[in-house]
Parts: sequence; C-alpha cells; structure tokens
Amino acid sequence: MKNKERFKTEAILIFVTLIWGGTFPVIKAGLSDISPLLMVVVRFFLAFLFFMPLIIKRRKLLSSGFIKAGLVLGFSTFIGYGMLTIGLTMTTVAKSSLISYGYALMTPPLQFLLLKKKVSPINLIGLVIAFTGMMIFTSPSASGWNMGDSITVLVALGYAFTVVLLDKYSRIYDVEVLTGIQFFFTAVFSVMLIPFFETPVFVPTVNLLIALSYLVIPGTAGALYLMNRFQKGTTPVRAVIIYALEPVIAIILGYLFLEEYIGWRELLGGITILSGVLFSEIWGILVSPKISTPSFSRQGYRNK
Repeated sequence: MKNKERFKTEAILIFVTLIWGGTFPVIKAGLSDISPLLMVVVRFFLAFLFFMPLIIKRRKLLSSGFIKAGLVLGFSTFIGYGMLTIGLTMTTVAKSSLISYGYALMTPPLQFLLLKKKVSPINLIGLVIAFTGMMIFTSPSASGWNMGDSITVLVALGYAFTVVLLDKYSRIYDVEVLTGIQFFFTAVFSVMLIPFFETPVFVPTVNLLIALSYLVIPGTAGALYLMNRFQKGTTPVRAVIIYALEPVIAIILGYLFLEEYIGWRELLGGITILSGVLFSEIWGILVSPKISTPSFSRQGYRNK
C-alpha cells in the first residue's frame, strides 16, 4: 500500500480516537441519569437504526456467513463496551484504563493465530513504548485487585478480538451492513445481561439526551463505522498503537471541559504514548512496508 493511502487511513483512525476520547466526559455526565448497561443498549440500538435502511436495501447480500460475522463482532463489541461499563461501577477510571488497554498485548498473538499475519518488530517496539506510557499515564494507586478489575480484563479480550476479526470481516462483507448488524447484536447481548447486573434506570433529562446524542451519532454510528471501513488499510497492531491516544485525549478534554487536574505523570505518560505512535508511524513511512491482504472469499462484499 502506498504511503499516502496508509497515511490517510491512519489519519482517519486518529480522528476516530479523538471522538472516542470525547466519550469519556460525556459518559461520565450521562450515567447520573441512566444505568450502565441500559446506556449501552440505547446507544447501540439507536446507532443500529441509522443503518437499518441500508440493511433493508441491501438485504440480498445477507447470508448465514454474513449474519454470523455480525453476531461475532457484536458479541466481542458487547464484551468490550458492556464489561467496561459494569467494571467502572466497581473500579477507578485509572485502573480501568490500564487494564482495558491490555488488549494491545493480546492483539499481536491473536493477529498471528487468527489471520496468520506476522507482526513487524518496529510495530512491537512502538507498542511497548505506548504501553509503557499507558502505565505512567494511568498510574493507579495500589488499592488492591477487586471484582471490577477482573471484569475489565474481559474488556481487553473483547477489544482485541474486535480489532483482529474486523481486519478479516471488513475485507469480506459490505461494511455498512456489517456495522449495522454488529450494533444490533451488541444491543441484544446487552439486553440479555441487564436482569443479572442492574435495575434499569432511565431519567429523560436534557443532560442525558445531549449525552446520548453524542454517544449514538459520532461516538458509535460515526466512529465505529469509520473504524470498520478504514482499519483494513493498516495492520491490527498499528491500529492498536494509534488507539493508545484515546486516554490521552480523554484526560485533555477532561481538563478543558471538566477542569480535572493534569499532573506530571499524565503529561509524561501522554508524551510517551505519543512517542510510541510517532515512532511506529515515522519508521513505517521510511521503510514503506506493504500491508498484506489475506485472500478471504469475498462473499457478500460490495465495492465502493
């Protein structure tokens, strides 16, 4: 792949990460009026409605394999977003950020096992730098391991599977339809879990409506669609390095809009994470690696 094309792809993923960083203060504000899993249900079901007309229009593309791909992605997305929301009710944001970013360490072996893609040593070095920055950035206090931390480990697993499987499925199936099906199953799995974890709470305040508007439109329908469409233009490991910018963006926005304090650890960690991203990006431009494309069958795929 040409450097210009890859640069455009990864610039879009950085934009996606910026949107995700913005969801942190929005979720924090919205959870005062809605229970966690119900927020996930509403967020993903409303996002699904954006894609439903396309799904109906392109229904001839649907097959058992297509539905299975959407179900698998929906389940891994549910594990990521659902377990993150539940875990945050029992642990701190700092610890949750560090544990959930553990998906960066799970992605390279999953990339090799599921896609047979080798990982560039340079990307691994960039990943180690970014993960080190994450540890400095979050620096959770030694408050012991609790149930919320254990649940958040599942978040890392869900994110890792989503990133790797997306690299496969987005090359085979129509991205818009796949995204809609993914959102639908994420909402379904979240509904199934509500009776076991929470008593639903929904107070339709202006604050909540504003929060849901951001989470549904740019935060889910926009960001995840862009991720689904463009991540295949790079490797899963390079994507994970880019996604390391999310907590940095979140804490900067928290400082600007919520007046949350930024200390020297946050600054040092943010600079280290950015260094890992830039190291991987600049080296990649210099050596111009070719992004390999697996020879999957193109069942149900529509060229744009």
